[in-house]
Amino acid sequence: MGETDCEAFGTGWLVQPVNALSSLAFTVVGLAMVGWARATSGPERLVRSGFVFGMIATGIGSFLFHGPQTSGSQFVHDITFLVTMAIVAVANIGAGRRWRPSTVWAVVAGYAVATVVALVVSPGITNLITGFAVALLVTGDLAVRRVGTVSTRWFAVAIGALVVAVAFLVLGRTGNLLCDPKSLVQGHGLWHVLGAVALGAYAVATGEARLGGNLSLIHI
Repeated sequence: MGETDCEAFGTGWLVQPVNALSSLAFTVVGLAMVGWARATSGPERLVRSGFVFGMIATGIGSFLFHGPQTSGSQFVHDITFLVTMAIVAVANIGAGRRWRPSTVWAVVAGYAVATVVALVVSPGITNLITGFAVALLVTGDLAVRRVGTVSTRWFAVAIGALVVAVAFLVLGRTGNLLCDPKSLVQGHGLWHVLGAVALGAYAVATGEARLGGNLSLIHI
């Protein structure tokens, strides 16, 4: 596992130590957002809490994948990241379309179940599902902007971090320009850090828009 992520395999407990430890950036960002989740109430607090939990779980899943590489760690690595993206994407779509909170979570649950089945049946389908999750995020962004104001500052942080993160992800892959298997600076590791910042910043950027645009997501 992780053979396309450049870093040389070690013989210790952490197979790819740099990629493993940098994975915990998702967990760190998630923990840093606990106060943000608790700053609101009602269904929006549940959305934020679900996202925070997803970020923490994503870091742990990615750590297991790049580190001890325990059985099933690739599945955990994939499903946590995909569902975390889906939570904020579906919440934004729900705000824009004025769905009830129960509908939002029903869609998230349906997506999670479908993703689990897809990954079990065809583990190599991860990139395709990721593309679909990104499409959901774009759809949610367009939807939530119709009913609320997205934070320009946090949105800029999210986009800036994402662009640089994707550049490091691509250029840092095995055999590509920035790949140095024995380096302590790994492109995939930088993708972890900047990707975590981008996803967290985007959730914050759209948080107030969800609150302002959909009363059903504010009050139970």
